[in-house]
Amino acid sequence: ADQRGGVELVPLVKAPSGPSGKVPESTFDEILAQFSRRLDEVGEVDAVYLALHGAMVAEHDDDPEGLLLEMVREKVGPDVWLVASTDHHACITRRKIANADIIVGHRTQPHDPPHTGQETARALFRAIDEGIKPTVAMRKAPMITHQEQYLTRKPPMKIWFDLAREIETRPGVLTVSTYPMQPWLDVEEGGWASIVYTDDDPELADELAKELTRKVWSLREDLMVQESIPVEEAVARADAADRGVVVLSDTGDSMLGGAAGDSNIILAEMIRQQVEGTALVPLVDEPAALAAAEAGVGATVTLQLGRAADPRWGDPITATGEVLAIGDGVIASQAGFGSVDQGTSALVRIGNVLVALSRHRGWGGVHPSFWAHYGIDALDRDAIRMVVVKTASNFQYFEDVATEIIRVDTPGHTQSRVLEFDWNRLPRPAFPLDAGATLDFD
Repeated sequence: ADQRGGVELVPLVKAPSGPSGKVPESTFDEILAQFSRRLDEVGEVDAVYLALHGAMVAEHDDDPEGLLLEMVREKVGPDVWLVASTDHHACITRRKIANADIIVGHRTQPHDPPHTGQETARALFRAIDEGIKPTVAMRKAPMITHQEQYLTRKPPMKIWFDLAREIETRPGVLTVSTYPMQPWLDVEEGGWASIVYTDDDPELADELAKELTRKVWSLREDLMVQESIPVEEAVARADAADRGVVVLSDTGDSMLGGAAGDSNIILAEMIRQQVEGTALVPLVDEPAALAAAEAGVGATVTLQLGRAADPRWGDPITATGEVLAIGDGVIASQAGFGSVDQGTSALVRIGNVLVALSRHRGWGGVHPSFWAHYGIDALDRDAIRMVVVKTASNFQYFEDVATEIIRVDTPGHTQSRVLEFDWNRLPRPAFPLDAGATLDFD
């Protein structure tokens, strides 16, 4: 907006949430009401820009963000520009497409939301200033894959995203977005989407959307290659490393994907193997955090650890350790999300394993500031042998020092074994769930 000039920005509503379960209907009704009231207060506008995620699901609606776009469109009318930026793990629906003039998804994983916002604004200003009439085509590949091949800096995902960037350079193309949908969404319009906006050329848009969809369909087998390894092997390999820091990715308990952060599987294996190197393990466990904090620094405590929030994936383990530190749970800045309040927290030493217990969900130790809260430099290769992160892909804050990054094949809500989930709403047949899945364009 500053680069273009002549733009007055008027804020609407910010309604953030960490990844979790379905949004209650009453909560989403309040979000809609607040947006509606604020739009009435703002009055006449030339454009509305919404920064969405796109993978939200509500108890009453598979596509609540589409419902939000629909409400805004009804409020501002057909002649006001309505654009949205989204995560590229969004589920793109017919309702989203019908109500937004332009939708732009993230270009990279790990994501760069500010860049996506800039790309969205540039597309809007270009359409306004050049008199472009955005016409869109959306095509979907009937597929769902696990998360392990989601990074965009390497094949196979890079091939698909690179093609999208190349298509954006072609004449008549305004913007292109590719959507490897979040792999745990069981929704009616699920699937991987390609959307292309052209300047008043729907035939070209559809031709290019088909080209992108054929490309990702051709990559489907490569996208299902699983790199995660059994927990016993992963812990032994990390402990045998000559030097840290080895990152252990708890794929089934990815808090950035909506899991509870209470998986104790890697922790239990570290204790069983009596690891020789210092290991850092984050664990969301309200009862254990409160008990350790009440016992105080220096106390020896015997705790039930793990599965406090989501017991369907396993049982707690019993372990005895020393309380090293107690924290207030507030971490000033982590992973670009600002401050995080994890509630009462405590650091407990169990052999060579340092377990950071927190009362509330945070960001699963994906950022070194999580450990700095306890006075620990998680990037110290000489002091730290291994660190567990509750994510399957957000390793970027450790990559510069990591000796190795090991994905661990753990069960949970975000596990890589997508064939083991119960799929009830996803359009079928779909790859890899059904042998007869094919790519057919109407």
